[in-house]
Amino acid sequence: MIKFSLKEQATTPVPTIFLKNYMCDAPPDYVRVYLYGLCLAHTGESLDGVAMEERLHLSSAQITSALEYWETKGFVKSRSAGKTKVYDFMTEPEEQPAGDDGRKAPVYEYKNFNNMLATLLDRNLSTADFNKIYDFTDVFGLPQDVVITMVEYCVAAKGKNVSVAYLDKVAQTWAEDGIDTREKAQQRVEDHRAAASGAKVLMRTMGITGRSPGKREMDYYDKWTEKWGFTQESIQYAMRDVEFSAKSEPFAYLDAILRNLYENGAVSSRKINEFNNAYARKKENIKEVLGALEYTRKEVTPRHERFYEEWAEIGYPHSIILLACRQTAKNGSRRFESIGGLLKKWKEDGFETEQSIHEHLKRQDDIKLLVEQVYECAGIGRQIGDADRKLYTEYVYGKGMSHDAMMYAAEISSIANEPSSFLRKVLSDWAARGVKTLDDAMKQNMDRFSSDMKGKNKKAFSQHTYSNTDRESQKKAAMKEIEEMEGLDD
Repeated sequence: MIKFSLKEQATTPVPTIFLKNYMCDAPPDYVRVYLYGLCLAHTGESLDGVAMEERLHLSSAQITSALEYWETKGFVKSRSAGKTKVYDFMTEPEEQPAGDDGRKAPVYEYKNFNNMLATLLDRNLSTADFNKIYDFTDVFGLPQDVVITMVEYCVAAKGKNVSVAYLDKVAQTWAEDGIDTREKAQQRVEDHRAAASGAKVLMRTMGITGRSPGKREMDYYDKWTEKWGFTQESIQYAMRDVEFSAKSEPFAYLDAILRNLYENGAVSSRKINEFNNAYARKKENIKEVLGALEYTRKEVTPRHERFYEEWAEIGYPHSIILLACRQTAKNGSRRFESIGGLLKKWKEDGFETEQSIHEHLKRQDDIKLLVEQVYECAGIGRQIGDADRKLYTEYVYGKGMSHDAMMYAAEISSIANEPSSFLRKVLSDWAARGVKTLDDAMKQNMDRFSSDMKGKNKKAFSQHTYSNTDRESQKKAAMKEIEEMEGLDD
């Protein structure tokens, strides 16, 4: 059970006779125009034609047709007030409808027309049926011979049991498309027959037999050929190597395929072939990416495709994308997100060719080896990352400190509880004092240690030399120094 209620708010009263006897038989768009116009009439608002079109999402011609329709039903009266067109809404039709169905009985002025309709449809038509069909001529403006041609076509396509409601929808479409002569009607029928034949060929290709194309299939086919510009041949070409038998909605599945081709500008057989070849190459490229990232499964997913398209937009060829993948895997990661960041960093750093990137990576590897030497000497046991390479290049290439001086700082730091942070303190202090060579570092350490031995209240470094054989005494002196230097940054 469904229950409806109404809370206090601004309301628009709708005539009951409209709801019971007219609304359900009227075209949906016409009902929208009536209800919206009735609302404006109650609020006293005025809208220009453009605003009405935007509000109702209908063209000016459709709105005018709808108002003329309701004028024939007696619910609207039009009049002119200067340059303004005024539509007066009636609370009920001016002429009360007769008959049980509440509609005005048709005036059989055209017996031949009525007899032809009954013969074509092979049944007796009710008063309501005739009233609806008379709308095709009186409201939609279709000539009688066009209506007869349309009914003949609909009976041929749908059978003699075709409903008047279906005929009404076709009549609306024909009126909106300007089919107002017998010649245009015959051409429309020929076009529809050709389309139905083409749609039937597609159905056979999909394994659908035993019936003609329905409205849904024809709507799809019309969209593909008339709106998107595919030919029968290009549609069939797009269907090659596609399995439709297992699809519950094969036309919807084909629609998705054709939409993708249409959005990529591939509607001819040649363009479809080029697009498919490019797509096949992209899939192979993505499989190579998965291999470079050391994935065992190489099944390409839409997510992989999106990432690859983003990488390609950065401006690098496939070979450099693979290089970024291998470098990412070498650094211990297989995340697709990491690759885009690396490619963007290379682009920002000005690396345009594969050779320049190889040279850059070679320099990074060389620096990594040097950092590993320093860290091993200091007793720092962690994987070398970008921050560690940056620290090394900052002092060696930025401040001119030699590798031997870095190694000497590492040896001093090796006895500290936190060698990594202590190494940074030593390097910072030396850089501030202009230390660049091993001799500078040893002299700096000796001077500070000597000052400390003289009783000066200063922190000092103990003296170390690589060639000194008396390591134990040097380490004891260094230990004392380190205990004092632990608070160097405090």
